[in-house]
Amino acid sequence: MDNELSALVTIFTEFYYWITVVLMFLIHVGFCMYEVGVSRYKHHQHTLMKNTMLIPLVTVTWFFFGWWIYWAFINGPGLGTSIISGESGMNLVADGWGANELGNPAGAAMAINLGDHISGVFWAAFLLFSWTAASIVSGAVIERIRISAFGVLAIAIGSVFWSIDASWGWHFDGWMVKVLGYHDAYASGVIHAICGGFALGVLVVLGPRIGKFVNGEPVNIGPRNPW
Repeated sequence: MDNELSALVTIFTEFYYWITVVLMFLIHVGFCMYEVGVSRYKHHQHTLMKNTMLIPLVTVTWFFFGWWIYWAFINGPGLGTSIISGESGMNLVADGWGANELGNPAGAAMAINLGDHISGVFWAAFLLFSWTAASIVSGAVIERIRISAFGVLAIAIGSVFWSIDASWGWHFDGWMVKVLGYHDAYASGVIHAICGGFALGVLVVLGPRIGKFVNGEPVNIGPRNPW
C-alpha cells in the first residue's frame, strides 16, 4: 500500500510540475505582447522576431552548457573544490562542500536519464527562466539593437550569467545559500537584479531610443496596441 501511495504521489507531483512549466511559457508570451505594445509600428516585426529567435538560441545553448554551469559552479571565488582546476580551496563543510560532483557530464543530473522524469521538469523550468532573463533584456533594448547583436546578448545572459547567479543563489549547495543563508524571494535577485543590471550596462552603451529626444527635450512615445 505504501509503495502504491508513493507512486501515486510521484505521478501527481511530476504532473503538477509539467503543468506549471507549460503555464510558465505564458510569461514569455506576456513579455512579447508588452514589447510590441510599447514599440512603434515600424518596429513591430523586429520586436516579434527578436522575441521569437531568442527561444531557439537560448534553448540550444542552455542544453549544451547553461544547465551544466548551474550544477558545476556552485562555489564562490576561492571556495571549495573547483571542477575545472581540481584545486582545493577553503573547505567550509567537511562533507564535500562544493565538490561539484553534480557537474559531472556523465552524472545522473546531467546525462540522459529516462527513469528520472523530475530532472527533465526542472531542466525545462530553468530553461523558461533563461528565456525570461533574455526577455527582460529584450524589453529594455527595444528599437535600438540589431537582432544579431541581441542574439549574442541573449546567449550571454540566458545561458551564462544568470546560470552562475542561479548556481550561487538557488542551488541547494550554492555558496551564497550555504555561507550567507541567502533566500531569493520571488526571483528578485537571481533573475530581476542580474537581468536589470545587465540591461542597464547595455543601455549605457546604446543610449535612448532614436526620436525619444528632440533638441534635448523628451518626446512622448505612447503605447500602440496592434490588436
